[in-house]
Amino acid sequence: MIGRSAEEVDHAPPRGRYAPVPGPATMSASNPLRWLAPAALAVASAVVVRRALRRRK
Repeated sequence: MIGRSAEEVDHAPPRGRYAPVPGPATMSASNPLRWLAPAALAVASAVVVRRALRRRK
């Protein structure tokens, strides 16, 4: 017999046009957390710069 065995065919994931279509992306709970760290870093750096400028004057 040439090609894949019946067992390989049964357990192989479908490919190409027969592959399942992925579902729509859902909003996860971690999405707002992704922007929290950069925002906190921006606020903290603004505070540091402001204090440094105050000390210079």
